[in-house]
Amino acid sequence: MKKALVIGEDTRSFLSVIRSLGKMGLLVDVVCYDRTSPSLTSKYINRAWYFNYQSFSTNDWLASVVELINSQHYDLVFPCDERAIFPLFKAQERINSKCRLALPNKEVRDSLFDKHLTKQVAIQCGVRIAKGEMHNIEDHTYASLSSLYSPHFVIKPTESFNEDKLSSRNKVAIIASEKDFNDYLNQSDIEAQQFLIEEYFAGTGEGISLFACDGQVQYMFAHTRVNEPRSGGGSSYRKAIPLDPAMANACVAICHATRYDGVGMFEFKKNYDTGEWILVEVNARFWGSLPLAIHAGIDFPRYYAQYLLGDYEHQLTPSSEYNLNAYARSFSNDMYDIRAEMQYLAVQEGHIAGIFTLIKRLTTFHRLLTNETIDSYDSTDKQPFIAEFKQLANATLIDKLASKLPIKRNPERMNELMRVMYILEGRGRLVFVCYGNIMRSPVAGVFSKMFIQNTSLAFDVASYGFHQNTNRRSPEACQHAARALGLDLSTHRSRLLLQKELTDNDIVFIFDQLNKAKLDKFYHAKNVFNLAEFIPEGLGKYRAIDDPYGHGEESVKQCYLLIVEALKAIFERYLSLK
Repeated sequence: MKKALVIGEDTRSFLSVIRSLGKMGLLVDVVCYDRTSPSLTSKYINRAWYFNYQSFSTNDWLASVVELINSQHYDLVFPCDERAIFPLFKAQERINSKCRLALPNKEVRDSLFDKHLTKQVAIQCGVRIAKGEMHNIEDHTYASLSSLYSPHFVIKPTESFNEDKLSSRNKVAIIASEKDFNDYLNQSDIEAQQFLIEEYFAGTGEGISLFACDGQVQYMFAHTRVNEPRSGGGSSYRKAIPLDPAMANACVAICHATRYDGVGMFEFKKNYDTGEWILVEVNARFWGSLPLAIHAGIDFPRYYAQYLLGDYEHQLTPSSEYNLNAYARSFSNDMYDIRAEMQYLAVQEGHIAGIFTLIKRLTTFHRLLTNETIDSYDSTDKQPFIAEFKQLANATLIDKLASKLPIKRNPERMNELMRVMYILEGRGRLVFVCYGNIMRSPVAGVFSKMFIQNTSLAFDVASYGFHQNTNRRSPEACQHAARALGLDLSTHRSRLLLQKELTDNDIVFIFDQLNKAKLDKFYHAKNVFNLAEFIPEGLGKYRAIDDPYGHGEESVKQCYLLIVEALKAIFERYLSLK
């Protein structure tokens, strides 16, 4: 049986590729960035590995994946986004030559993954694009860019991911006001970086998906966005449409110019009033609307796999026969988009407008009875949709309701912690993890070390954070509050928690639900406890020891009081049992 490895995490492209290859009869393994992804419940997955850029360094991630590919002797490897495409493209010589990698050819990698270079290729091919140039936006204001383009413009990082920072995605932003511009500056890493600034083109998003062999297009599929997020980004609801001949010719020209070899989605914007359109960008990889194409009748992953395995019959002209009535929606994304649109209109136009939009959007679900599918749903593989639905319900309803209920202490949690400490004393560590490792976890670590030294307990102690920026000092307010407790944070420097730092002998303490969510998503940790569960009852009942960042020195003092008293309660109980 042929074996394939698929790398990704979402319920759109990643899950679609898994299902297509599984239905072909291939044995499918996955590398999933997210341990909580609904896609992991697919019946077509044989085995999963969890290498990601939060708990692995870039070099460790690549070394782990290359070792996996070579040791498992895969016939095919399908990376679903740039986080895997970029490193694997550079590491091809380290991979068994018998393994076929679903990677773009060099001409495509060199030109179509960079939005500015894509514009140059489009110009050479006579394809229409928006007016735009590269700018260092540090040197500009909203007014200066408005004068160059219009009060409505678009900021685009040249690539969706930077090769040296694959842990975070770069975001495109539609700017319509000075506030939008300032918000983007505050939320983005703009230092010494150039961005592509383009004039805003009013229109509806359309896409042409295709599969090409050495520049010769084999299959084409067109879709339009039924709903588009107001702030830009991917659409949560799409429908099939006929191919626009001019757009199709533009795709064919670019594929020929770059000897395009593989799959991709060419994104356009079309003004239905004027008939004008522009090429927005090229996603030279699997794309978010892939489930719609497969639902409509064009199974791009299957054709690509057949091609790589040498079992594909080339076509002289592109095939574009598919169900023009097909719809597909990303369920969770669409529900969040419906809520965001309702809230926006309620503020801008009143609650009646918001409610009217909600009703209008919800009525579209009747199409599920005819030609519509949900990205995560498949009649042969229902568990991913069930898992997605449960996650959405928990995030939007159950967790919020639970947070309103009275806090109940569970005495068994202290007993469980005592049992684990007893088993692991002498070979285990107490590990404290918060978001940044500059405020909460450092003081917990320093206090625990001091207490252990004074009581001859046999535990090592360490503290870490999830924040990617390391070697940061604790803020002065934290150092001052710690000194008042007899604790010294002056030499502390923040550290990132990596998976290789953790063992099953560690007892991991987190401080809030955000910490727990991060841990669940990216790490394997056997013994995890929320320190807030052990705050003495005399101080009140808490679900979390909240991050005091940005809330002043009094907030820091209260936070440190809760941390110290919780740890005292733990250590004193343990000593009494010993």
